[in-house]
Amino acid sequence: MMQTAALAMEAPDPRECPLCGAAGRARFRLSTYEIQDCQHCGAQFNASFSGGGSDGQLFDREYFEVLHREAFSSQFTDYRRDPSLPVFVRRLAQIEARMGVGRVLDVGPGLGTFLRVARDRGWRAEGVELSAFAADFIRTQHGVPVFTGDVTTFAGAAAGTFDLVTFWDSLEHVARPVNALEAAVRLLRPGGMVVIATDNFDCLVGDLAVMLYAISGGRVRYPVERVFIDRNRTYFTDRGLAALVERLGVGVVYSEKMEYPLQKIRTNVIERAALGAIYMLAAIVRRQAQITLFAVKG
Repeated sequence: MMQTAALAMEAPDPRECPLCGAAGRARFRLSTYEIQDCQHCGAQFNASFSGGGSDGQLFDREYFEVLHREAFSSQFTDYRRDPSLPVFVRRLAQIEARMGVGRVLDVGPGLGTFLRVARDRGWRAEGVELSAFAADFIRTQHGVPVFTGDVTTFAGAAAGTFDLVTFWDSLEHVARPVNALEAAVRLLRPGGMVVIATDNFDCLVGDLAVMLYAISGGRVRYPVERVFIDRNRTYFTDRGLAALVERLGVGVVYSEKMEYPLQKIRTNVIERAALGAIYMLAAIVRRQAQITLFAVKG
C-alpha cells in the first residue's frame, strides 16, 4: 500500500529528527542517502530526505507509473484489482462496527482505492494529496473530492467535523509527521478516530537486513535499501508510533501487525521466495513489517 503523503510546507532540515527536532547520528550510509538515529528520542529517520515542498516532486507521475509500478499498476486499469482492496474492506468493517459510517478524510490517498471503497460503503469521502497527478486521477476516475496540498493547510472543513481521518501508508513519507497528526486530531470530532497503517521497522525482515549490513561492515547495503526505502522520512516502530499518537491526545484502541502484500513489491524469483519464507516466520514470532493502529479522540 505504498502511497504518497500530503504535505506542502517548506522542507525542514533533513538532519533534524522529524519527531523531536534533535540532531541525529549516522546509522546506515547507503548508496544515495543516510539513515540516522535521533540522539534524543531514538527515532530512525532519513537524513537525506528531499521532500516537504509544495510541488510534489517526489510523488509525480513517474513515482506511480515507473518507480513503484508493481504497487500501482493494477489501479490504473481497475481499482478492484488492487491487492490492498481486501485490507481496506476488512478495516472499514472493523471501523464501522465501532462507529458506523460518517465523514472520512484520507491523507495521502495515492490512486484512491480506499476512498472509492469508503464512498461505495456510504461514507462521505474526501482526500488530501500532495501529488497533483494522483489527486487529478482520483477526481477523474473515482469522482471523489481531493484537495491538492498539505493536510496542515487543508481548508475543506472546520475543526471537529470529520468522524474518521486515515493515513494508509503515507505517514512515513511526511516531512513533519507530528504536524500532520496534530492536524488530523484537530479535524476529528470528539470520539472520532484516526487510523494509521505504516511500516514497522521493529520487524524480522528489518533485523535480517541490518544484520547483513553490520557483519559486512556496511558493504552489503542492498537489503537495508530495500527495507528502509529512500522515499521514507521516518522509520517508525509499533511502540514508537503508539507513543507518538498517545502524546497527541488520542488513545490507542486497537493495533495489528501484518505484512506488505508481496504482489505490490518489485522482486525477482529468489527475493520473492525468501520474502515468503520470512513472512511465514515473522507471523510466528509476531515481528511483521506493517502496523495498523486505531486511536480515538477523547
